[in-house]
Amino acid sequence: MFRRRDRRSPGDGEEGRDNDLEVEGTPGAESDSEAADAVDQPEDMAADLESQAADYLADNDTWLYGPYAKAVLEVLGRLEEVGPGDAEPIAEAWRSASKPDRDTARKAVRKLTERDEEAARHVQMAREEIGAWLAVAAEYPEFVKAVPAWARICSQVSDAAMDAITAIILEEELDEPDYEALFLTWTDAIEKLRVEKELEEIEGVSDPDDEGEALQDGDRDEDEGEFGPNTDSVADFLNRLWLLSPEQVARLVSAWKDAPQEELERAHQALHELVGDESEERDQVRRAQERIAPWLNGGRLQETAGFMGQTGQGATRQMAGPALADAVAALVVGDLLTSKEAEALYAPWFNLVGAPPLPEPADGADGAGDDN
Repeated sequence: MFRRRDRRSPGDGEEGRDNDLEVEGTPGAESDSEAADAVDQPEDMAADLESQAADYLADNDTWLYGPYAKAVLEVLGRLEEVGPGDAEPIAEAWRSASKPDRDTARKAVRKLTERDEEAARHVQMAREEIGAWLAVAAEYPEFVKAVPAWARICSQVSDAAMDAITAIILEEELDEPDYEALFLTWTDAIEKLRVEKELEEIEGVSDPDDEGEALQDGDRDEDEGEFGPNTDSVADFLNRLWLLSPEQVARLVSAWKDAPQEELERAHQALHELVGDESEERDQVRRAQERIAPWLNGGRLQETAGFMGQTGQGATRQMAGPALADAVAALVVGDLLTSKEAEALYAPWFNLVGAPPLPEPADGADGAGDDN
């Protein structure tokens, strides 16, 4: 009753208050429909408020990405357009950029997001969008067939986009050198592509054959084999980490703990004997396992995001470390282990995610040590 009266115009006086009282069903009530309107109004208002809240959360880009949401969306929109012709130049720009400067900038980002919960949420929202693009693009059949090392190239494009968006979100907090180290790789590459496209349109020249040669024979060899001959599979694996839900992480931890311990111990022993103290394979496994660390530590950004259903995810991610270390080692040297040894290390991950596949055992490896 009182809410309805509050909605009356200032000119409603004593007569309005009398009518309010009569709505309760007194003999003076004007009509049944007016009474129904009075009773229904608060429910209608509540529905409007709920609808407005849902629309706000769904459509408010500032809530998702912060005050520079427009610039963030421009990067995400351009990322959606990336294909083989764009991907290699962006990846090459990212590879050519100063790694020490980028690492320093990323350390600054971690410190900022650890103390700024809102900024951490904006960065995580962007990471999820880029992860969604990566999950689709990295496995697009035509691109996989057309471009050697496509998974690795996609990963580097995603890194460049993520760095640029992080710089945008934290623009007011980052020092200028850190901002440039993260932002310029993406923007310089995109600007170069834009200029080249304009020149092609003006001159009417397009060299798809040259572009294909660049994708196949270009500077990609510089990074080829960071994790050994199975680098593409390792890159695919590392990409997929960012797509895991909290529930999947918990299931991965449980599966690793429940795995047959004798088989797992034999696989660990075989792995240690294979990589030795000083070997190229040992360095490849170590580098791959180190690449898991950003994901393991990334959960700290979401510790306070209980409203998103992710409270405590950081601790769960840390518990997943051993399972992931085993899985990525299996991808790096799985073709040098027996199939049984590699599968013991990889099964908790593969049974959950289903990709990437293990490399085929090398000639003579399969069966050398199998019990069957």
